[in-house]
Amino acid sequence: MDQQHQKGWSASPSTNITKSQVTSVACYDALVRFFGDHASFNLQLATESSSHLSGLDSLYAQPWVYAGGGLGNIDECPLQTCLAGGSKRDSLTFASVCLVKECTASDLVAADFLDRLRSANKHVDYPSKHQRLIFEYITVHERIAQVNKFLGAGWVCGEYVVQWELVSSTIYLLLLIGCFFCSLYATFLYKSGQRPSRDGSFAQNHDIFASEEKKEHTETESPRKMFSPELEDPKWRHGQDSLWTAWDISSHVRKLYTQRNDTAFVDGMKVASILWVISGHVMAIQSSSGPGYLNPWSFLPPTGLTTTVFGQLLFSSRFAVDTFLCISGFLVVYVLKDRLSPSVGSISTVLAFRVLRILPLYLACLCFWVLLAPHLGSGPFWYQWEDLLEPCRQYWWTNLLFLNNFLPWGVPTSDTCFYHSWYLAVDIQLFFFFAPWLVLLYKRSASIAMKVTFALWIASVAATAVLTYRNGWSVNTFDGASVALFDVEGYAKPHIRAQSYLSGMFVAMVPCSRPRRTPDMLRMITAVTVLAILSLVTATGAYARRPCSFEESPFTNKCGSLWPSSITFLYTAFSRALWSMCIGSLIHSCMHGRGYGVREILSLKLFTPLAHLSFGTYLIHPIIIFLWQLGEKEKRTFRLLTFFMDFTAVTVISFVVSAVAALTIEFPCGELLRQLQSVRNQRPVSVSPECIGLTQKLPRVYDSRGLTVRQCPTRE
Repeated sequence: MDQQHQKGWSASPSTNITKSQVTSVACYDALVRFFGDHASFNLQLATESSSHLSGLDSLYAQPWVYAGGGLGNIDECPLQTCLAGGSKRDSLTFASVCLVKECTASDLVAADFLDRLRSANKHVDYPSKHQRLIFEYITVHERIAQVNKFLGAGWVCGEYVVQWELVSSTIYLLLLIGCFFCSLYATFLYKSGQRPSRDGSFAQNHDIFASEEKKEHTETESPRKMFSPELEDPKWRHGQDSLWTAWDISSHVRKLYTQRNDTAFVDGMKVASILWVISGHVMAIQSSSGPGYLNPWSFLPPTGLTTTVFGQLLFSSRFAVDTFLCISGFLVVYVLKDRLSPSVGSISTVLAFRVLRILPLYLACLCFWVLLAPHLGSGPFWYQWEDLLEPCRQYWWTNLLFLNNFLPWGVPTSDTCFYHSWYLAVDIQLFFFFAPWLVLLYKRSASIAMKVTFALWIASVAATAVLTYRNGWSVNTFDGASVALFDVEGYAKPHIRAQSYLSGMFVAMVPCSRPRRTPDMLRMITAVTVLAILSLVTATGAYARRPCSFEESPFTNKCGSLWPSSITFLYTAFSRALWSMCIGSLIHSCMHGRGYGVREILSLKLFTPLAHLSFGTYLIHPIIIFLWQLGEKEKRTFRLLTFFMDFTAVTVISFVVSAVAALTIEFPCGELLRQLQSVRNQRPVSVSPECIGLTQKLPRVYDSRGLTVRQCPTRE
């Protein structure tokens, strides 16, 4: 069915190619006028900016590679650009033509279009110098039409611009601007302005980055300020002070560089994992969306980079998410075991705090994805934003409920709203299912909690093995139907990913044993070796043949992996379990001071601020990649150096944007939430009227938490 999304742009999917259609009169008349134009300049540009015949020859060599061929010089087209092969987001464009604007995608798939194109120049008298150009122009159309009919890929015409959702976009922009100005005011104006001192006079504070001594003094005085504000001078508005302190960028910058010494090694693991994730996404998005690569044979199997050892590192980046889950499970037990109580209020507070802590930045990035990012560019490939936005228009509420890895049901992960956020859904689901309950059990009996956690880990591994065997899953990217089934049924599901999360929880429960240098070093070496093998073992044949289409299977077609079905089953079913065991072993060794150099490397202070920004970077970097990729107008040539430069640029920009978002949204909202939680946990204190104005003479007597003033002296 022809889709006319907006004026000046049209699409005709592959289903229209087999239908009996005719070229419109407007298109034919425009072609006659175009060929009859005695100025050969426009015709020359139209011929040169259409895909050259030599580029189309590559499709006959590798017809399964939709990215073959070239796109011509789109910027030089004086008419409109029509792209062959790109009617859907998962089908890459293989050619382009420069065509009069009166012709649409429906005209290009019409059965008589080529005949009408040939006859359009017979009704006019044109100079002989036009003959060669017209012959070349028509020949390009004939060759592209032949390949398009073979591939069944469809057409798109024109330059797409996403329409604004005015009300929601305006509200979102105002909120962003509000957060930005709150941060500026709290950092530069409120802190540097006049404030009432304790004696009623006013003092000037110009020190934006307060010293550690001032910070410690503030923390010492904060209990009386926060929980007994009536004890302060009436001129001092503590509620206002707390509010603006939460938006103070200077304090958040210090937080970025604050390292937790006991778990500092986690910072290095987070940074390594997020860099690995970014590299995998740069590869995946560049090769499967927008214009794609001009030389896919240099990238894809059986001869491209992805068949090399380095190429396997890109595909193995899926293990980085399991590393994140393992770290998350470890930190949950490490933090909650000293804070969680068995009361209903304590459990509900922990669950609510977990959700509210990540929700502000998550919502900010999700709204940016839906409301702003699609309007930051345009172009012949920009229409692919519609496929990215469509799930959000119908299922945005699944992201708020952290159900977007299940709904809509039975679709690939890439067809969900803000699709890479499936990780947050899995993390929250695993937290709700396991975290508070296993931690409470651990506080009652560590041995029983460890046994239950290990049993749940075995259950997750067994479920993965059973489902892999029954459904014929594969995790090798080009295994066609087998990997497509895994993407729909297992990739983003909590029962499959639980083994990584539970592995981290189990490690946090294991007590520190007496150091034994030789066995511990052997265990460390074994863990690192197994991790390397799991990352690189697919180079032994998992990507040795041409990529399978979504309808093909490597077990029945000559495509995809060369591995026998038994090896594919073992790798798919148990590679994640082995990975989680090795990551858990590394965490345990580093936690108890037996990292043998690994702990010191992972604990470098260089990693600390980047680790604090890893959450925002994970959410933001796909937006950066899509803005870059879908705004392209030409295919790019794949080279290892070019890929490295693209990866570097995306990484730097993502971390910079993440830093801005953290300082103005994530950290302020987290600080406000912390203050709210602290106030909620305090019992009200009745203070006699004679205490007002005597704050300097109040004795420092607090409750067991050191937060509540217990007594007040009488006036002399």
